Amino acid sequence: MIRPLVTFAAAILTITGAMAAPPATLADLAWLQGSWEGEGIEGAPALEAYAPAAGGQMVGHFRQLNKDGTVMFYELITIVEEGGSLAYRLKHFNADLTGWEEKDKVVSFPLTDREGDRLDFSGLVYERTGADTMTASVKVSEGGKTETLVFRFRRKG
Repeated sequence: MIRPLVTFAAAILTITGAMAAPPATLADLAWLQGSWEGEGIEGAPALEAYAPAAGGQMVGHFRQLNKDGTVMFYELITIVEEGGSLAYRLKHFNADLTGWEEKDKVVSFPLTDREGDRLDFSGLVYERTGADTMTASVKVSEGGKTETLVFRFRRKG
């Protein structure tokens, strides 16, 4: 179900490649630092965590569980400053850490829109909804059908 995200990301990048990226820096995402837990795919537990920015990057990771508590997949994430704006880059991994993408490939979502604490990385949208809550959403296509996956998180700890 999730693997079509890679195909979707490639299609979005083709569409948005010519659009001007809005100005942004990692300081605009300082609120994202820390650990977040919540509901992910089909309501199963999901977790994201981000370290403070360093060296022009913010590193993070994501874990999606199945409803039975086993690992569905992981993501390793970097958000980078690029051309006066930001890009969200990731690689997917199965539970056994075998990668989805080729060894030298990453999925990259350039920032395409920004309004306050709502950042749209080419269809991957992060929005701070409260002091300790956020929502992430992404549109995925599979078998000619498109759906929006919504992840609702609250700050952990």
